[in-house]
Amino acid sequence: MTECRYPRPLESFATGVRPEAAFTIPVLAQGRAALERINREMGLAFDDWDLDYYTALFRDRVGRDPTNVECFDIAQSNSEHSRHWFFKGRLVVDGKEVPGHLLALVKGTLDANPTNSVIAFRDNSSAIRGYAVRTILPAGSNQPGPFRPADVEYHVIFTAETHNFPSGVAPFPGAETGSGGRIRDVHATGRGGLVRIGISIGPPKVELGERTVQEA
Repeated sequence: MTECRYPRPLESFATGVRPEAAFTIPVLAQGRAALERINREMGLAFDDWDLDYYTALFRDRVGRDPTNVECFDIAQSNSEHSRHWFFKGRLVVDGKEVPGHLLALVKGTLDANPTNSVIAFRDNSSAIRGYAVRTILPAGSNQPGPFRPADVEYHVIFTAETHNFPSGVAPFPGAETGSGGRIRDVHATGRGGLVRIGISIGPPKVELGERTVQEA
């Protein structure tokens, strides 16, 4: 997420960099210390819980050493940014712990009235019951061909994307990947979706020096 000016027009996309070969991390022989070392070298941001969990996972359950590629993938796929662990964390307000957690609060609406929900808290988006529409669909999916009229039932999909931190690090790339992630979520729900509208919520104008949303 960095930007720079090109001193001259590009003539090739070749970088001259040779890809590094994948290698294994000797967890079976060295235990947690091996993961601690690759954690520092690759900047994986594993905390103590992560290091203990992944050491036990590969040593006791998988029974083999992980590769550097697997460690990097785990760091992204199982991160708080991707899995939102904090939504199930303890919530303390004014020194008193609140019963339940934020995710339980959000899910409470579904528990109270589940009748209109088709997809909720699974897949890539949530969906409410839609309606029958007249549209056009490809005549076939295995080769080029014409579109034909069809009567189908379309459900309404909703998804949200939180990209506050990436947008704070690099505003434009962070916002672009946030918008792209929201579009991807819709496309990847069920058998696929169609993007219709996107809404951005937040302060329309924040004066320099003010922190109207949260403290840094």
